Amino acid sequence: MKESPSKGMNYKDFLQSLKQGMVYGAYLFDGTEENIKSSTLAAVRKAVLPEGLEELNESVMDDPETDALIAAAETLPFLADKRIVLVRDLASLTGRSETDDRLCAYMARVPTSTILIFYVRGKADGRKKLYAAIKKHGHIVSFDRLGDDELNRWILQTFAALGKQCSPATASLLAFTVGNDTGLLKTEIEKLAAHAGESAQITDEDVRALATRSMECTVFDMVDAVVAGQQGRAFRLMQDMLVMGQERLGILAMLLRQYRLLQHVKVMQYEKKSPQEIQQNLGVPRFAANRYMQQAKGYTGGQVRRAVDICLQTEYAVKSGRLNQDGALESAMLQIFALKAKA
Repeated sequence: MKESPSKGMNYKDFLQSLKQGMVYGAYLFDGTEENIKSSTLAAVRKAVLPEGLEELNESVMDDPETDALIAAAETLPFLADKRIVLVRDLASLTGRSETDDRLCAYMARVPTSTILIFYVRGKADGRKKLYAAIKKHGHIVSFDRLGDDELNRWILQTFAALGKQCSPATASLLAFTVGNDTGLLKTEIEKLAAHAGESAQITDEDVRALATRSMECTVFDMVDAVVAGQQGRAFRLMQDMLVMGQERLGILAMLLRQYRLLQHVKVMQYEKKSPQEIQQNLGVPRFAANRYMQQAKGYTGGQVRRAVDICLQTEYAVKSGRLNQDGALESAMLQIFALKAKA
């Protein structure tokens, strides 16, 4: 067997190896970015399987026995350079059982004419023997959530493929509104592109009017309403989340997180840290950090501390049984509104 060019790589490294014809042996597709994981698998199939001979050169197996897996991997390709053996959700990689030692040993002997892909949903169990064997003799391909800049580029490229364009700021707004799951984002991008019709430009107004908001984004909007003293709007947003299936205690936990982050912002602003330093220390996307800094302007440090206390005390009262969950969130929000009224 040829020497492996790499033992660990991200999906971009893998696609570059695929382009160079350097994909062979055992691979584990590992990570939480399911949409890009799926599209990368589609790219392998397109590059490797001759048109009309796909079924003869691919075996798709769900949690197979070792003998069946090895037999598929040992089968020679038909009128092609390579064949694909796709193994989905193998129990010995997801934590439900131990690996057959024969399969671990086989990772060093996978023919160069076979691309053996272990495909798991989410993260594989890195403690398993098979994981270590693939890492040693094959390749772990990481599919992690995209960072801010990479996600923005992905959004711009996805719009461009549909003949549309938007500014980097609009792309950031879309990511903030929907979240960083590219599968969900792809659906929203297609919706925005279809709605734009003949127009090539996607605007902030389009995103605000049409994009499906994540829970985190809705909580941001709810806090914006509290800061602005818009009690009716804040309670309508809370009701929207309840209709979407979110429990009151879950919304309270998100509200607590929001005010804790605002407290961190107030401390860093007092320390004269730059917006870039604040964003880095918060560990949130740039657009979200800007929203936090804007919201923090509407509070004193003491008000934010009191808002955190209100959320903590309410959460404890519910969990200890002293307060019923129904009404607890509404009570906490009214107390936070009262803080603003006293300002």
